[in-house]
Order: sequence, then C-alpha cells, then structure tokens
Amino acid sequence: MKTRTPAGIRAGTITPRDLLQRGRRPGYPAEYLLSRIRGRRSRLIRDWRQILSGMLPAEFLSSPLYQGFVRERTADGLWRSLLQEHGWVFGQMEEALRRTVAPYLLYAELRTILICLRLQVGERTQQIGEALAESLLDDRMQEALDSKDPEDAVAGLEDALVPLSGRFRNLAAVYGDAGLRGLEQQLVHRFLLAMLTLRLHPVLRELFVRIVDARNVLALFKSIRFGAKDPSVFIEGGTVATGRLRELQERADLVAVLGVVRRASGSAITAPEPTQVEVALYRGITRFLRREGRDPLGVAVVLEYLWRCSLEVTNLSVLFAGKDLERDAVAAELVS
Repeated sequence: MKTRTPAGIRAGTITPRDLLQRGRRPGYPAEYLLSRIRGRRSRLIRDWRQILSGMLPAEFLSSPLYQGFVRERTADGLWRSLLQEHGWVFGQMEEALRRTVAPYLLYAELRTILICLRLQVGERTQQIGEALAESLLDDRMQEALDSKDPEDAVAGLEDALVPLSGRFRNLAAVYGDAGLRGLEQQLVHRFLLAMLTLRLHPVLRELFVRIVDARNVLALFKSIRFGAKDPSVFIEGGTVATGRLRELQERADLVAVLGVVRRASGSAITAPEPTQVEVALYRGITRFLRREGRDPLGVAVVLEYLWRCSLEVTNLSVLFAGKDLERDAVAAELVS
C-alpha cells in the first residue's frame, strides 16, 4: 500500500487550481469568452417537450433540432461530452478566471474520481484510462486513480488532496473501515466543507451552500423514507442547520420535509415524493444562477453555463434510461 501523507505535511498549501491540468494555452480575455459562452448557452435545450413528444433521445441528438455540445449518442458518451465541454471552457479562460472557477470544476471531477474507484473495486481497471481521457484532473491525481489497487489509489488520492485541506486526512482509513460507499460519502462531504473554508467568489460560495442544502435535504428525505437515522449524512455549511435536520430525522416526519424543501429551494412541492424533492432543489439552484447570470460580464455567466450543461446531460441520461417508460413519468424527473 502506498505510504500515507505524513502528519507533518502542511495543509492549505495548494489551491483547487493546482489539482487541475497545466500546460493550457493562455486563454482569451474574459469579455470575449463570456460572449462565446452566451452564444453556446443559447443552444442548450430549453423545451424538453420536443423530445418527449415521441422522438428517441439518440435520434434527437442526431437531428438538426439539437445544436448543443453533446456529440456522442450513448449514455456513457453523454458524460464524456460534458467533460469535453468543461475542457473547452477551461481552455478558453484566462488564468485568473481559471483560478476563480477551479473549485466548481474540481467538484465536477469528483464524479470522475468515484467512477475510477468503482472500476478498481470492480476489477475493471482496463476502463480507467477511458474514464480519465477527458478529465481535467492533474497528472498526479490521474496517476493515483490509474493504480491497479484500490487501496493504493485511495492513499494516492489522500496524498494529493491533503495539501489542499487537512480535512482529507485519513481517507485511506475511511476506506479501510467503511469501504467504498463510506469513502464516497466522506469524500464529497469533506470536499464541500473544504471549499466553504476558502476565499471564493460570492456567487460560487452561494452555489456551494445551495449544493450543501440540496444534498442535506435529499439525505433527510431518504433517511426518513428508508428508516435510517444516521446523523452523519448531513454536511455543515448549508442554510438549514444540521441540528434542525437531525431533529426532523429523529421525528421521521415526511410532511415536515415540505417546509425544508421550500426554504432550501424557494419553491413549494405538493407531496414529499423523491422526484419532486430532487427536482425542486435543483431548479432552485438553476433559478439562482440564472438570476446571477444576468450580469453579462460576471463570473456567474460561466457558472450558470457549466451548471446547465450538467443538467442537460443529467436530463438526457434520464431520457436514455426511461425511453420505454411513460412520458409523463419521465417528464417529472427532468430539471430545467
């Protein structure tokens, strides 16, 4: 097993930007990039009814009706297209803007990290190279994830992340004690907590707070629905205090979730159903970013575009998975 990060290694000596790729070209002035992003944003899907009307998702993506960034026609290819679009945006930025947006792009790369770890645990290491092909993670992170042994990969991941924040210490011990599922939860929790201790752009900070709220409310709903009362599922830093979440968890009152969803998302739902809860929370984030993105020269233009690209891929994934289901049931899961 790879040597753990020594306790004496200083945390907080690198930034999220340092964990993303170098060697990129200088990029373009922000005004030019934001103009290009607004043009690409106009080609994202706004009306999902044209797909739900009967056209298969793969047919829609191949038709003149679709002008967006997705170029592949498979479920796995959707996520590769998202990483490619992240790479395009990252490559167009000036270095100062890369540093500003890096925390969000690193957050998006958590999915890549978890996919690689799952491939290792599932003894499908030959697929890791493909999973990393479009990743923005730096060489050290990719080298750790491309290990043939999951324990070595987690140890290497810890070594790379501890200089960002001391919260990442003992990830290898978490994996040893709680397995991959426990590691996944802790990695995401610690990442969000670490980001909220940094000096972030105000819009990015608010975005992370809303992401914490969304994850917490979904965790509350699931814990009540499935009768699990584990208070460790909640993350500090959201607008809804974790003490309040634990209280509701203990009471196991699903109706009370309605009020929490309204507070976290700004919109009401009619019933504490999983689809309604999730869609309301993510629509709340979309509305926030759309509102902030009205400043044509603001960083929020970039963040809103990246967020909406992720929603486009998520929605298309839902359509691929539900192509044989009732259209109304699929439509209820789409976030716009």
